[in-house]
Amino acid sequence: MKKSIRMICLFLALLMLWSCTPVEMETESSSSAAPIESEIPEESSESSPATEESKDEESSVYTEVYVRPEILDKSYAERAEYFGQYYEMDYDLNDAYFHNSVFVGNSIMLHFSNFVTRKRASDAGFLGKAQFFAAASFSFYNNANQTASSPDCALPLYAGTPMSISDAVGEMKIGTVYLSLMALNDIAIYSDGMTGILETYNLFVDLVEDLNEKYPATEVVVLSNTYLHSSGDNGRNKLNNGSISDLNIRVLDYCNQNGLDFIDVSSVLLDDGKCLGTEFCSDIGSASFACHLTEYAYNAWTFVLRDYAAAKQKGIWKNPESMEGLLSQ
Repeated sequence: MKKSIRMICLFLALLMLWSCTPVEMETESSSSAAPIESEIPEESSESSPATEESKDEESSVYTEVYVRPEILDKSYAERAEYFGQYYEMDYDLNDAYFHNSVFVGNSIMLHFSNFVTRKRASDAGFLGKAQFFAAASFSFYNNANQTASSPDCALPLYAGTPMSISDAVGEMKIGTVYLSLMALNDIAIYSDGMTGILETYNLFVDLVEDLNEKYPATEVVVLSNTYLHSSGDNGRNKLNNGSISDLNIRVLDYCNQNGLDFIDVSSVLLDDGKCLGTEFCSDIGSASFACHLTEYAYNAWTFVLRDYAAAKQKGIWKNPESMEGLLSQ
């Protein structure tokens, strides 16, 4: 009897083993294979966007370059109209770039100083905290040859005292000097136009080298010389648009060869005849040279200077490679 019971139990055990083993094996098989199958598409679906994203990132990496504002290459009529309205655009974040700087020049720069002062009456931050060191009849010649005691001294004043540019920069402890070319008061004082061009160029180079030697932490930036209105441009005079153009080109080449920034504030003011435009000249028909500038012209200067500041802060400023050579009338 007991033997029969044992046989029955053994039979039942074998029956259970036979019926359960395939189920357990199928369960194990499905639990191990399913994740493998599901992981393959998951990995591919995750890696594909990542790859595309990395490609997008790589394709979006590029070096920004300086692009000249379109308005500067528009027709004269379009430029005159645009800069006639630019006074409405008083505030600009780029103006702060001109903190700790000084603009140096003759009567053209002196009038720009007056323009900025008027703007600051309603916008204290106009052109930042830039200072001005300018005087009527100032030139590279009297900067190099005059002192405060000279009877006909044309040196600008700093703190009430006539000074040379180098001495004034030392007193100011300034970061950047924006040096305007002063051909209007230089070229004509020599025996002929070419001598005037070369002597003025040499005095400019001497000044830059002196500033660099005495104040190595101070940057010198050069502003081109503006031109004459057609009523004052005469090829028979030593000072004419041809001689001014010649000096501008020589100085631009010097700046490009020696790592100085050069800002062209004169080409934007040229009319279709390649003279200072009527809307930009304040003394048309004067007995002198019809060379002084209107507020429209200084609006254009402000635009060009702000463009320079924006490009410098992005690290993309690039000097003009060349300037158009002009002929006198």
